[in-house]
Amino acid sequence: MSSNLIKNITEFALYLIKGYVSEGDVVVDATCGNGYDTLRLAQLSPAKLYAFDILQEAVDATRKRLCDAGFAEKLEDGSIELICDSHEHLTDHVKTFIQAAVFNLGYLPGADKSRTTAASSTMRAVRSCLSRLEPDGLVCITMYSGHPAGRQEKEHLLAFAENLDKRQWHCAYINLINQPAEPPEILLITRKKRPD
Repeated sequence: MSSNLIKNITEFALYLIKGYVSEGDVVVDATCGNGYDTLRLAQLSPAKLYAFDILQEAVDATRKRLCDAGFAEKLEDGSIELICDSHEHLTDHVKTFIQAAVFNLGYLPGADKSRTTAASSTMRAVRSCLSRLEPDGLVCITMYSGHPAGRQEKEHLLAFAENLDKRQWHCAYINLINQPAEPPEILLITRKKRPD
């Protein structure tokens, strides 16, 4: 019996990503946090995995999680690259096209809740990912609107996605419509084709 993916929105997001990534692809975790999503992406055997976080404690936690799971060699040979920098600087580090990118917005669980992702830097990072995205690639964004910065991010992201060129992009928005307390929501953007 499979797990209830709709109940756990972050698991659902990773399930969706798995359908877009094949061995040898280039993928990005734009918000590595404690490393859970980074580890799941590493388990898909990408040729290159970039993982970003602005907090050194998050990068350190991700490194430990990956090493504990047997990925130390991939960290050493550069197949997995952990980057302590804002995801808004993604194009300074990622020079190739990518197959998928994951954003899990908000604050680092267990850390200072006043330090959250912000609409301005998130929007720059999302635009950067889309500029690097392969046809049939996916950007998957988990949004949390239960705090002011998260609400602002969600508003900006949805307005942006609604106005993307329908000839080049498909966008989907997933929310749990009968759950209280503003549960996480997912925005999916996939490229249909490259610009003419």
